[in-house]
Amino acid sequence: MPRPAITTDLAATPASLAARARAQSLRMLKGLVPQDSAIRLANTDEAITAEHFAAALCRNCGAAREAAFCGECGQKAVTRFGVGDLWQEIWQQWRVFEKSIVHAAIRLMLQPGTVAREYVLGARKRHVHPLTLLLFSVGALLVLLDRTGYLTSGQTDLQGAMKIVVAWSRWSFSLGLFAVIVATWCVFRRRLGYNPVEHLVLAVYVQTLIVAANALHLLPLLFLDTAHWVPLWRKAALWTMSPVEWAIVAMACHQFFRLDWRTDAWRIALALAGYVATKKLLLLAYGRVVLYAATGQVA
Repeated sequence: MPRPAITTDLAATPASLAARARAQSLRMLKGLVPQDSAIRLANTDEAITAEHFAAALCRNCGAAREAAFCGECGQKAVTRFGVGDLWQEIWQQWRVFEKSIVHAAIRLMLQPGTVAREYVLGARKRHVHPLTLLLFSVGALLVLLDRTGYLTSGQTDLQGAMKIVVAWSRWSFSLGLFAVIVATWCVFRRRLGYNPVEHLVLAVYVQTLIVAANALHLLPLLFLDTAHWVPLWRKAALWTMSPVEWAIVAMACHQFFRLDWRTDAWRIALALAGYVATKKLLLLAYGRVVLYAATGQVA
């Protein structure tokens, strides 16, 4: 018995399958977008009216809203933007950010280890994320280094490889982060059950405070004659900033690991010695790598 002829256009089959797959993907994505949310309405020609904002619906997630705040996503009921509303929203966002940063800075300055311990134990909402604080302080320090010429003052004739070395040297302060992790893990890894990531959280908070202390140290140079004062400031930093840095590390370990100054002083001293030794080794290795890279680029 002869077989029936196959009339399907095989060449068109892949295209039709791709079209059906795209259509199915679009339907799935539309299902993820809330029905009455602004996200869905933004893809329509609906005009913006007062009734749109007066509806008892959350325009963020599309859920029915019975109070000033949405019970599903927590967004406050919105009104139509005016010039005054836009300014007020910008001010509220900045005020909250500024208040949280100032509060976090004060707590961190007095209790870096306690703040880190609270954060790893679950008090996340009440604390600014440690990386946010670190990036904020690093940004401030880099601006001050650039504005004061702290690394280049008195060295205007730098050429070739030395320019590259100086450019990379401004990042050497980040090595303290790894020194804290190594020191605390080696000395306190069995204390209170912290895992390596939680040691990293402590290190980020400690490094944030150290960077902030260095930024404060540079702040007066903005109002002084840098050509005269920067060389003296660098010499003074050798004697002033290292003890401040060690005090921050010791205080943070004391608070984070719940240590007693009298009975656990030797452990704190051991961690501090490990921190100093590790940072020295990292700085030496970093210097060699930067010098090698700089001479290679010049060559």
